[in-house]
Amino acid sequence: MYELLVLSLLMHFPLHAYLIAKIISPWEKISRGTLSTLLSRLEREGLICEADPSSVPYPSERPSRALQLTGKGRARFTELMMDTGTESATYQKLFHIKAQHLEFLAPEAQLALVDHYLAYAAKGIAELQKGIDAFRKETAPDAAAPGGRFYATTMDLLQVRLEAQELDLAWAQRLREAVMTQKEGQQ
Repeated sequence: MYELLVLSLLMHFPLHAYLIAKIISPWEKISRGTLSTLLSRLEREGLICEADPSSVPYPSERPSRALQLTGKGRARFTELMMDTGTESATYQKLFHIKAQHLEFLAPEAQLALVDHYLAYAAKGIAELQKGIDAFRKETAPDAAAPGGRFYATTMDLLQVRLEAQELDLAWAQRLREAVMTQKEGQQ
């Protein structure tokens, strides 16, 4: 995930290393050491290189290396963006990151990525609803049984999770509409 975060930011413009960490922080916490190791690896692999500090759109008062993508880095970015392996428990979070950088993909690729996520999100909602139904059926307390508060709180929390997933699906549907509008405008 960190590699995609760094490469996607550098798709927009060159950045100072410390700014990369600041911009990433709302999405992922990354230590200086981890970021430094990652940047060194990306540089060794030829995915990033030093940039002219004056090319960074954000002025810096402190000395810091400026970095930019290479052609190989752009290709790796596209490869990571199009990876739709959903085995990861963090796929939703990863797609949210990808959604911010769809502009660097061809419209057909954007649509394929969003459609894949829509199917993933719909499947997640169906599985959660199935689990809620099973929980309700198997554990519904009768009036005399202890644990009524546990049941009520659990059902409430499951409903919150379901609503959050439904909101995410609605957002992804809006994203698809925006991609379609853009694609139609280019034709």
